[in-house]
Amino acid sequence: MKKLKAFNMVEITIVFCLLLTTVILCIPAIFNNSKEAKVISDWKNNFAETQSNFEVFNISDKDKLETICKSNTEEKEQEIFKIIGPYLNVDLSKSAKNLKSYHYRFKNGAQIPMQSILFTRLFAYQDSGDIVGFKWLDCNCSRTKPCGIALFDMNGIQKPNRIGIDIFGIYLYSDRIEAFGSKLTNEELERDCNKRSSGMNCSEYFLRGGKF
Repeated sequence: MKKLKAFNMVEITIVFCLLLTTVILCIPAIFNNSKEAKVISDWKNNFAETQSNFEVFNISDKDKLETICKSNTEEKEQEIFKIIGPYLNVDLSKSAKNLKSYHYRFKNGAQIPMQSILFTRLFAYQDSGDIVGFKWLDCNCSRTKPCGIALFDMNGIQKPNRIGIDIFGIYLYSDRIEAFGSKLTNEELERDCNKRSSGMNCSEYFLRGGKF
Protein backbone atom coordinates (compact mmCIF):
# COMPACT_ATOMS: atom_id res chain seq x y z
CA MET A 1 0.00 0.00 0.00
CA LYS A 2 2.90 2.38 0.76
CA LYS A 3 4.41 1.75 -2.68
CA LEU A 4 1.05 2.36 -4.34
CA LYS A 5 0.59 5.66 -2.49
CA ALA A 6 4.12 6.78 -3.41
CA PHE A 7 3.52 5.96 -7.04
CA ASN A 8 0.28 7.96 -7.05
CA MET A 9 2.09 10.91 -5.51
CA VAL A 10 4.73 10.81 -8.25
CA GLU A 11 2.00 10.77 -10.87
CA ILE A 12 0.30 13.75 -9.28
CA THR A 13 3.59 15.65 -9.16
CA ILE A 14 4.31 14.93 -12.83
CA VAL A 15 0.81 16.03 -13.88
CA PHE A 16 1.13 19.19 -11.79
CA CYS A 17 4.50 20.03 -13.37
CA LEU A 18 3.10 19.49 -16.86
CA LEU A 19 0.14 21.76 -16.15
CA LEU A 20 2.40 24.41 -14.66
CA THR A 21 4.70 24.28 -17.69
CA THR A 22 1.72 24.58 -20.05
CA VAL A 23 0.43 27.63 -18.18
CA ILE A 24 3.87 29.29 -18.24
CA LEU A 25 4.21 28.66 -21.97
CA CYS A 26 0.72 30.03 -22.63
CA ILE A 27 1.19 33.27 -20.68
CA PRO A 28 3.06 35.12 -23.51
CA ALA A 29 0.41 34.08 -26.04
CA ILE A 30 -2.40 35.20 -23.73
CA PHE A 31 -0.62 38.51 -23.13
CA ASN A 32 -0.04 39.08 -26.85
CA ASN A 33 -3.64 38.22 -27.70
CA SER A 34 -4.85 40.68 -25.08
CA LYS A 35 -2.51 43.39 -26.37
CA GLU A 36 -3.53 42.79 -29.98
CA ALA A 37 -7.21 42.85 -29.05
CA LYS A 38 -6.72 46.22 -27.33
CA VAL A 39 -4.95 47.66 -30.40
CA ILE A 40 -7.82 46.59 -32.66
CA SER A 41 -10.42 47.91 -30.23
CA ASP A 42 -8.62 51.26 -29.96
CA TRP A 43 -8.38 51.47 -33.75
CA LYS A 44 -12.10 50.81 -34.20
CA ASN A 45 -12.98 53.46 -31.63
CA ASN A 46 -10.54 55.94 -33.15
CA PHE A 47 -11.91 55.41 -36.65
CA ALA A 48 -15.52 55.82 -35.53
CA GLU A 49 -14.69 59.02 -33.67
CA THR A 50 -12.69 60.45 -36.57
CA GLN A 51 -15.53 59.61 -38.95
CA SER A 52 -17.92 61.55 -36.75
CA ASN A 53 -15.46 64.43 -36.39
CA PHE A 54 -15.15 64.83 -40.14
CA GLU A 55 -18.86 65.23 -40.51
CA VAL A 56 -18.50 68.25 -38.23
CA PHE A 57 -15.40 69.43 -40.13
CA ASN A 58 -17.29 69.49 -43.44
CA ILE A 59 -19.85 71.77 -41.84
CA SER A 60 -17.59 73.99 -39.74
CA ASP A 61 -14.07 74.37 -41.15
CA LYS A 62 -13.97 73.11 -44.71
CA ASP A 63 -13.95 76.68 -46.05
CA LYS A 64 -10.72 77.38 -44.09
CA LEU A 65 -9.04 74.50 -45.88
CA GLU A 66 -10.14 75.86 -49.25
CA THR A 67 -8.71 79.26 -48.33
CA ILE A 68 -5.31 77.72 -47.54
CA CYS A 69 -5.37 75.72 -50.77
CA LYS A 70 -5.92 78.92 -52.77
CA SER A 71 -3.13 80.77 -50.95
CA ASN A 72 0.53 80.92 -52.01
CA THR A 73 1.95 79.78 -48.69
CA GLU A 74 4.92 77.41 -48.99
CA GLU A 75 4.03 75.52 -45.82
CA LYS A 76 0.61 74.51 -47.06
CA GLU A 77 0.73 71.02 -45.55
CA GLN A 78 1.52 72.29 -42.04
CA GLU A 79 -1.20 74.95 -42.24
CA ILE A 80 -3.76 72.39 -43.40
CA PHE A 81 -2.71 70.07 -40.56
CA LYS A 82 -3.44 72.85 -38.08
CA ILE A 83 -7.01 72.97 -39.40
CA ILE A 84 -7.58 69.24 -39.71
CA GLY A 85 -5.51 68.17 -36.69
CA PRO A 86 -8.17 68.79 -34.03
CA TYR A 87 -10.59 66.59 -35.99
CA LEU A 88 -7.97 63.83 -35.78
CA ASN A 89 -7.95 64.37 -32.00
CA VAL A 90 -4.45 65.84 -32.22
CA ASP A 91 -3.21 67.96 -29.34
CA LEU A 92 -1.29 70.64 -31.25
CA SER A 93 -0.17 72.29 -28.01
CA LYS A 94 1.77 69.19 -27.01
CA SER A 95 5.43 69.23 -28.04
CA ALA A 96 6.28 66.70 -30.75
CA LYS A 97 10.06 67.29 -30.83
CA ASN A 98 10.87 63.71 -29.83
CA LEU A 99 8.82 62.44 -32.78
CA LYS A 100 11.55 63.61 -35.16
CA SER A 101 13.29 60.28 -34.49
CA TYR A 102 10.07 58.28 -34.82
CA HIS A 103 10.28 55.67 -37.60
CA TYR A 104 7.76 53.19 -38.91
CA ARG A 105 7.80 50.36 -41.44
CA PHE A 106 5.55 48.13 -43.49
CA LYS A 107 4.10 45.06 -41.79
CA ASN A 108 6.68 42.81 -43.44
CA GLY A 109 9.52 44.93 -42.05
CA ALA A 110 10.39 46.68 -45.31
CA GLN A 111 11.29 50.36 -45.21
CA ILE A 112 8.78 52.85 -46.58
CA PRO A 113 10.31 54.68 -49.56
CA MET A 114 10.12 58.46 -49.60
CA GLN A 115 8.02 58.43 -52.77
CA SER A 116 5.38 56.22 -51.17
CA ILE A 117 1.95 57.65 -50.42
CA LEU A 118 2.50 56.38 -46.85
CA PHE A 119 5.71 58.31 -46.23
CA THR A 120 5.49 61.37 -44.01
CA ARG A 121 7.51 63.16 -41.38
CA LEU A 122 4.63 65.25 -40.05
CA PHE A 123 3.57 63.71 -36.73
CA ALA A 124 1.75 64.84 -33.60
CA TYR A 125 0.37 63.34 -30.41
CA GLN A 126 -3.23 62.67 -29.61
CA ASP A 127 -4.53 63.41 -26.10
CA SER A 128 -4.19 59.67 -25.38
CA GLY A 129 -0.49 59.65 -26.25
CA ASP A 130 -1.05 57.80 -29.52
CA ILE A 131 0.62 59.21 -32.63
CA VAL A 132 -0.96 60.68 -35.75
CA GLY A 133 0.94 61.07 -39.01
CA PHE A 134 -0.44 63.39 -41.66
CA LYS A 135 0.26 63.84 -45.38
CA TRP A 136 -1.53 66.22 -47.71
CA LEU A 137 -1.74 64.91 -51.27
CA ASP A 138 -3.68 67.33 -53.43
CA CYS A 139 -5.99 70.32 -53.05
CA ASN A 140 -7.67 69.31 -56.31
CA CYS A 141 -9.28 66.32 -54.63
CA SER A 142 -12.81 65.00 -54.89
CA ARG A 143 -15.16 62.24 -53.80
CA THR A 144 -13.02 59.74 -55.69
CA LYS A 145 -9.55 61.32 -55.48
CA PRO A 146 -8.11 61.53 -51.93
CA CYS A 147 -6.99 64.86 -50.52
CA GLY A 148 -4.63 63.34 -47.97
CA ILE A 149 -3.97 60.51 -45.58
CA ALA A 150 -3.69 60.09 -41.82
CA LEU A 151 -1.85 57.33 -39.98
CA PHE A 152 -2.68 56.30 -36.42
CA ASP A 153 -0.10 54.51 -34.26
CA MET A 154 -2.32 52.98 -31.60
CA ASN A 155 0.41 52.42 -29.00
CA GLY A 156 2.42 55.58 -29.54
CA ILE A 157 6.20 55.38 -29.77
CA GLN A 158 6.24 51.82 -28.45
CA LYS A 159 7.31 49.25 -31.01
CA PRO A 160 6.66 47.51 -33.36
CA ASN A 161 5.55 50.71 -35.20
CA ARG A 162 4.41 48.63 -38.17
CA ILE A 163 1.58 49.37 -40.58
CA GLY A 164 -1.13 46.75 -40.15
CA ILE A 165 0.07 45.74 -36.66
CA ASP A 166 -0.19 48.87 -34.54
CA ILE A 167 -0.45 51.53 -37.27
CA PHE A 168 -3.62 52.02 -39.34
CA GLY A 169 -4.59 54.59 -41.92
CA ILE A 170 -7.37 56.50 -43.60
CA TYR A 171 -7.86 58.41 -46.83
CA LEU A 172 -9.27 61.92 -46.49
CA TYR A 173 -11.69 62.70 -49.31
CA SER A 174 -13.53 65.94 -49.97
CA ASP A 175 -16.67 64.66 -48.25
CA ARG A 176 -15.64 61.72 -46.03
CA ILE A 177 -12.91 59.44 -44.72
CA GLU A 178 -12.25 55.81 -45.63
CA ALA A 179 -9.92 53.23 -44.14
CA PHE A 180 -7.17 51.83 -46.34
CA GLY A 181 -8.59 48.84 -48.19
CA SER A 182 -12.23 49.88 -47.93
CA LYS A 183 -12.90 49.06 -51.58
CA LEU A 184 -11.66 45.44 -51.32
CA THR A 185 -13.76 42.36 -50.67
CA ASN A 186 -13.45 40.38 -47.45
CA GLU A 187 -11.55 37.65 -49.29
CA GLU A 188 -9.10 40.16 -50.78
CA LEU A 189 -8.55 41.78 -47.39
CA GLU A 190 -7.89 38.47 -45.66
CA ARG A 191 -5.49 37.42 -48.41
CA ASP A 192 -3.67 40.76 -48.33
CA CYS A 193 -3.36 41.20 -44.56
CA ASN A 194 -0.55 38.75 -43.80
CA LYS A 195 3.02 38.82 -42.48
CA ARG A 196 4.49 39.08 -45.99
CA SER A 197 2.38 42.08 -47.04
CA SER A 198 2.71 45.82 -46.56
CA GLY A 199 -0.16 45.67 -44.05
CA MET A 200 -1.81 48.71 -45.58
CA ASN A 201 -5.19 47.08 -46.13
CA CYS A 202 -5.28 45.63 -42.61
CA SER A 203 -6.87 48.94 -41.62
CA GLU A 204 -10.20 47.93 -43.20
CA TYR A 205 -9.67 44.22 -42.47
CA PHE A 206 -9.77 44.76 -38.71
CA LEU A 207 -12.70 47.17 -38.93
CA ARG A 208 -14.69 44.34 -40.50
CA GLY A 209 -13.85 41.95 -37.67
CA GLY A 210 -10.63 40.41 -38.98
CA LYS A 211 -8.25 38.77 -36.53
CA PHE A 212 -4.47 38.82 -36.15
